[in-house]
Amino acid sequence: MTKTNRVLTVLIFILLLTTLVFIWGNSLQSVPDSQERSIGVMEKITPLLEVFVGKGNVTDHIVRKLAHFVEFGALGCELALLAVLRKRVRLQSVVNCLFAGLAVAVIDETIQIFSDRGSQVSDVWLDFSGAVTGIVFVLLIHLLVLAIRRKNRHAK
Repeated sequence: MTKTNRVLTVLIFILLLTTLVFIWGNSLQSVPDSQERSIGVMEKITPLLEVFVGKGNVTDHIVRKLAHFVEFGALGCELALLAVLRKRVRLQSVVNCLFAGLAVAVIDETIQIFSDRGSQVSDVWLDFSGAVTGIVFVLLIHLLVLAIRRKNRHAK
């Protein structure tokens, strides 16, 4: 592993830990604090979301579900980036990334039980879908980069 890859691996690992703190920290918030935060975000992103759901159709529920998907999408990207940087893109690595995304989602919903917010299986599926999307996104880019490199090598 090159020095650059080691540094990038450490940075992605730190980003991954930060994402976990963010995800699980949000789950520790009380219902009123969480709702207040969601409404604040909703006010900022409503114009963008209205393009997709129509004017006046943006709700707190949509913003919360989108937040679940996006934060777990970021987690999935980070997990896959670690595999790519460590040059371990194999079936087992992908399965490990998927399992980690699912485990974080289950832990996230479990935390919500203890913060009196309740837990939903549908949120686990939504979180896992976000993680899968992030993992697939990074792996597709990785495959594209490899294909371009191969093509350039053969062209020379």
